[in-house]
Amino acid sequence: MKSVDELNAIKQQYIDNIEIRTDEKPIKVVVGMGNSGMVSGARDILHTLVELVSKKGLSHKVLVMQEARVSIPGKNPVVKIIDEGIEEVTYINVDRVLAERIVNEHLLKGVIIQDHVYNQEV
Repeated sequence: MKSVDELNAIKQQYIDNIEIRTDEKPIKVVVGMGNSGMVSGARDILHTLVELVSKKGLSHKVLVMQEARVSIPGKNPVVKIIDEGIEEVTYINVDRVLAERIVNEHLLKGVIIQDHVYNQEV
């Protein structure tokens, strides 16, 4: 049997995880969840990003969401960062390590991880 404090902590974590994916926030993190994204591990990336955003205290300003139409053949999983007033950034071939870097470097410090950004001109 869990204590009331433990149950309240579990409840708050559940609420935070739901809010990360439902509230309107200035920064959107969009994970490509189409067929090719799903096959390449996008669901794991989505869960990793939700967990890290919550853990790092970014829930108040970052919305983590999924979208089927975000996909680049041969470059999945894809994660887009949409920040109000700033140019959209698309990261390709995202794994758990890169997802952590996206949170720690891009979302927390505003540093774009250039070597993983999709360049449409290439």
